[in-house]
Amino acid sequence: MTKTGRYDAFISYRHCEPDNEIASRLQKKLEGFRLPKEIAEKVGRPKLTRVFRDETEFAVSDDLTQAINEALVNSDFLIAVCSPEYLKSEWCRKEIEFFLRGHDRKHILLVLADGEPMEAFPPEVLYDDVYKMGADGRPYWTKVQREPLAADCRGVDAKERNPKIDKAAMRLIAAILGINFDDLQQRHRHEEYKRTRTRVLTVFAVMAAFLALSVGFLIRIAGQNLEILKQNEEIARQNEVIGRKYADTLAQTSDNLLRDGKRKDAVYAARLALPDNKTEGYSELATKALVNALGIYDLPDTFGIDNDVLIPCTVLGELVISPDGRYASVKDLDHVRYVLDTNTGATVFSFTEDDDTRFVFDGGRGFVFKRQNENYRYYNIADGTETDLGISEASLFSNDEGEGYVIKSGDNITLYKGTDVLSYINCSAEGFTQDINFDVVVDFVPGTNECWVFLAEYENRTTAAFIIDMASGTSRRMHIAGDVCYGICTDGKSIVWKQYDGYSYSLWIMNAADGTCQSRVCDDIYSMAVKNNDVVVISETAVTIFDKSLNQLSGFTTGSFIRVNESGDAIWLLDSAGMLYKVTDGGYTGYDTGLADEKYSWMKVFRNGRLYAALTGDNHIYTNSFRQSDYMTVTEGAYEELKYIYYNAQLIYENPEVSSFVDLIMKKETEFEKNRIERVVMCQNSGKGLVQLYDGAVYIYDSSTGDKLKTIYSIEGNVKLFYYDSQKNYYYISSVNVDVYDADFRNIYSIRNCVLSGIDRQSGALVVLDLNYEKYNNVSGYYTVRPVTYEELISMADKLLSGYEPDERVKEKYSLG
Repeated sequence: MTKTGRYDAFISYRHCEPDNEIASRLQKKLEGFRLPKEIAEKVGRPKLTRVFRDETEFAVSDDLTQAINEALVNSDFLIAVCSPEYLKSEWCRKEIEFFLRGHDRKHILLVLADGEPMEAFPPEVLYDDVYKMGADGRPYWTKVQREPLAADCRGVDAKERNPKIDKAAMRLIAAILGINFDDLQQRHRHEEYKRTRTRVLTVFAVMAAFLALSVGFLIRIAGQNLEILKQNEEIARQNEVIGRKYADTLAQTSDNLLRDGKRKDAVYAARLALPDNKTEGYSELATKALVNALGIYDLPDTFGIDNDVLIPCTVLGELVISPDGRYASVKDLDHVRYVLDTNTGATVFSFTEDDDTRFVFDGGRGFVFKRQNENYRYYNIADGTETDLGISEASLFSNDEGEGYVIKSGDNITLYKGTDVLSYINCSAEGFTQDINFDVVVDFVPGTNECWVFLAEYENRTTAAFIIDMASGTSRRMHIAGDVCYGICTDGKSIVWKQYDGYSYSLWIMNAADGTCQSRVCDDIYSMAVKNNDVVVISETAVTIFDKSLNQLSGFTTGSFIRVNESGDAIWLLDSAGMLYKVTDGGYTGYDTGLADEKYSWMKVFRNGRLYAALTGDNHIYTNSFRQSDYMTVTEGAYEELKYIYYNAQLIYENPEVSSFVDLIMKKETEFEKNRIERVVMCQNSGKGLVQLYDGAVYIYDSSTGDKLKTIYSIEGNVKLFYYDSQKNYYYISSVNVDVYDADFRNIYSIRNCVLSGIDRQSGALVVLDLNYEKYNNVSGYYTVRPVTYEELISMADKLLSGYEPDERVKEKYSLG
């Protein structure tokens, strides 16, 4: 077969939607992507040369033609746009089969267009044929599962899919050229920021040149002191415009930093744009950005990202957080495990991990790990030393609340702190032998020195507990049940488990002090937790809360894959729908973390009031914490309810005041006709009024003169209330958010997902209602709002920053030089 031209890649896809749309955009992005300068020099070319897609090369024929064969032969990689429909296409399967005749499976890259991977990916690329030696000494071929490079481009519409396709294109280019994806992504972002900064500076330079020419021209013509004075005023005005645009640019940078989880850097960027004194003039956008960055009007006990840690790898899985939250560990695509400082992002340690092994922290002092083909070792973080523990095969159990860990190896169960052995259990001596199948569960009891080791034997149907005092190393044995106890756990005062009687499962609880037991039938049990007086039973998508007498108190439905964490005085549950539930005193409260597994493969760990999260395929660890602010507090006293008074278009002329107001403003209004008005809202406590058009635009007027005061395009939803706070001289517009404006109608902050509800009778402060409070079972959805002054805002920012500057990486990436 003659080679008529080389292709970097051949796109194989089914001619249906969304496969066709994804393939088309993918080809354009692959061929149009220009490599960053340093990478282009390294690979010897600025971009991919050619990418084959049948619709851009020739018309589709009925058979696998000679032209298709030649393109497959002359393509270095095959990109399969996969979906359930793709697997039904004989043409597509033949393309893969033909490509594999002359190429390795590693040269097939997958893009997921629709469906789930196992119903969309071609089985030909999911397995490798491996030549092995059998136990009888005879060689044989077998299939071993492999993980091909795959990019997820699924979405409900093109708007959701396109950003994923663009990112997938960059990942595919990295694979085709054999370069590091993270390096390509970072350098590409860097050049994008450089280009953006250059464009901004060019605009400013053109404006400055124009200004200079204008000034020179004016000086030549006038030459008089009066004219020079006017020129100086114009220069000052132009400088003010440039300064405001610069401040607005920094405000956008602050919003981007906050979106990316860099809260302190976001405060820095917004503060950089604002003067110390409000009378000097200030940027509306920068003020709003600073309010958002400081979290002043974040709802109490909601989650927000505080920081992100950039890690030197692409996350594959297994996010582990030390009990104090100081260190994090993740595994990358090459099975290299990294241990990182969550404060600085610095790599503490890295190693290639043996398959099917565990990694555990020992408090914040060290960790246990296993390299390939080595024994388990202990790493001391303080001095960087390693100690061989002399164990090659083991199960590890960590203390999520403090120091200590347990290793089960063979017949022995050993409790360690550092490299010191605190206690030792020989299972054979206790009647549990390796020849008999038994389970081991380890439970470190928070707030105590106790470590409970449960052994459940299947043949003799018995379960026992060994309670170890970690301070003295002494232990005692306790008989739990003459049967196998499943999912057993304890809080040191009670032991909870499920038990099978041959027909159904029952929930059991034992008083650890006197050994008395209670039970009730409870079939649907996946796991359990016990804390204080709460017993939590978890099924596939539901949680039921009992007291320690096994009386049902409450319950709720959840997403699947629920993770249990105990912290403080509560049981915390994380589900796949991105919800975090706090269970205490027989009740619960829900918090939306925004990290739903249905859309992303989030790994989440809750520690000491903080939620750590990492996304498979990303290179960051995000830190989330509860928001608390003195300016947004739960309303405790009585309040006077505010009435919503607004008039839809058909009701305008039923109220004389409103109809007079509309007639007055329409005498001067030139931007729109009266028939475009959707509603009118008169301001309570002030001689102002607003109209909202059907397109959402809002216009504010002086109701006595009809003069227009402000045009607003950013209001979300329909305005229901317009209120003036005469004490603080602020205006409030309530729609699906509460937007707050100063006396000059500059939008200084927004309280999202809330509506104005009333006025606190004692303080006179406004009260807002959280629109989502019933959804999460919050005790109260009403919050009292204390307006923040400009001086308080600047003071808070300066106190937080206190000489802080972002590191060079952040400055360069976000153009904060």
